[in-house]
Amino acid sequence: MSTMTAAPRRSLFRTAFPVVLIALAITAGVAVWNWPGDWENSGRVMAIIPLGLGTLLLLALWLLFLAPFSRWVRVTPILLLLAAAASARYVVRGVHFDGDMVPSFEFAWSPTADDRLEAHRRRQQPAAPVAEINLMEDPFPGYLGRNRDGVIRRVTLRDDWKAEPPRLLWRQPAGGGYAGFAVTLGRLVTVEQRREEEAVVCYDAATGSELWQYRYPANFQEPAGGPGPRSTPTITPMRKGGGRPEDYRVYSFGATGVLTCLDLATGKKDWSVDVVGANGNENLRWAMSGSPLVDGRLVIVTPGAQTDAAKGRGVIAYDWETGQQVWAVGDSRGSYSSPTVQVLCDRKQLLVFDGDGLHAYDPKDGSPLWFHEWQTFAPQFINAAQPLVLDDDRVFLSSGYDKGCAMLKVNKVGDKFEPEVLWQNKLMRCKFSTPVHRDGFLYGLDEGILVCLDAKSGERRWKDGRYGHGQLLLVGDHLLIISEKGQLVLAEAMPEAHREKGKIAAITGKTWNPHALVGTRAFVRNDTEMACYELPGAAE
Repeated sequence: MSTMTAAPRRSLFRTAFPVVLIALAITAGVAVWNWPGDWENSGRVMAIIPLGLGTLLLLALWLLFLAPFSRWVRVTPILLLLAAAASARYVVRGVHFDGDMVPSFEFAWSPTADDRLEAHRRRQQPAAPVAEINLMEDPFPGYLGRNRDGVIRRVTLRDDWKAEPPRLLWRQPAGGGYAGFAVTLGRLVTVEQRREEEAVVCYDAATGSELWQYRYPANFQEPAGGPGPRSTPTITPMRKGGGRPEDYRVYSFGATGVLTCLDLATGKKDWSVDVVGANGNENLRWAMSGSPLVDGRLVIVTPGAQTDAAKGRGVIAYDWETGQQVWAVGDSRGSYSSPTVQVLCDRKQLLVFDGDGLHAYDPKDGSPLWFHEWQTFAPQFINAAQPLVLDDDRVFLSSGYDKGCAMLKVNKVGDKFEPEVLWQNKLMRCKFSTPVHRDGFLYGLDEGILVCLDAKSGERRWKDGRYGHGQLLLVGDHLLIISEKGQLVLAEAMPEAHREKGKIAAITGKTWNPHALVGTRAFVRNDTEMACYELPGAAE
């Protein structure tokens, strides 16, 4: 009797096991995803992945050894699964990840971004003279605008996008990478990956027509982020009052560390330096990403000092006309923020947010002024957002990977500077994007969700609006956001509440690239396409 009872129990166990296992796995997955706490989505994904793999492994073991089926019925699904895995390399061209490490797949039968770009260029008519549009008065010369703070001045945007929606002027394929745009004199400059080469490309800002390109061998590849250059070019006049394209130069810093100076009018190379190779350094895991800074007659880049041979050359200044090294300083490992020159305590200071923290140098000769340690996500040490100077002595820092943010006060004691932490918390964790400041309040993407903090106390006023790991600009009393999904969004920059005023699908695909605004024209791109929209509003 006991034997007869035990047999049905074993049979019931063998039959019910997969159902119970899948139900438990789903329950555990939902619980992990909705676990209380303000932790980042990438952490939830990384917790769910081993849960899913463990479930699949247990199901495979059940099928092989416990399932109440014949041997061939048990083995066939495993063989089919192995065959599918073996053939995946011929079906799946690539796997891409968003900012929360959620994968998407590119299949072999779909045209590549390079194929689409080349087809578009074959159809494109020869470039005509640059259209006469009002893009001269307040240019967007590089990363995050004039002051590298994401603030657009002398522009007012109307916020009824339902009655007056943005107007598409042009949209077309683009090369790979995550560079933004620099815009001057009706010319739009970015850096793209075009097959095995990086290309600095100049477009007519009014039409999107390609005016020139400068290409050189460089092909950075990284599985999670994808291929291509990361930093945004910088355009600067070589003399005061320069009003012609030939008076301007373009400085580009590629993913592998190639710094290049080009003529804005023609794309002709003035000089080029392999910064990483020439200084005995090595590249960062996610490539050189800091945009070159032009200060006076210096071009400053921040490759970091990842090797002993590169110690003392983490920050390097070159002569803007010749490309000769002027000074070098710094022993810290590099990171993904861009150098900026700001005034603190009535003194001009070069701020470098590298892998070890925030360094301040004298931009004339590189002499160190002060340092505040700020490390995150070892061993990668990822700091990507720009340090924000709020007034004469306060600096705001923010990083993702659950590091958080802090407000520093820089005190001048005699001839020295000493940073002091006014407050620190985890209420704003900017992974890729830089926050902005308006009227005593900070607005930024906290692991993909828009948040407003009181700059004085660090207290959170509100958190709302899921835009992913996108980018934002401050335009008057509005935030102009490009979401990670390619949506262009207008929202109020007000501490009372989050109010979204308009949203359009601007481009498609993962969008990490910073956007640009010149007058009322917004320029957006990602690693597959680019577009220009006329926004309702007016420029002063």
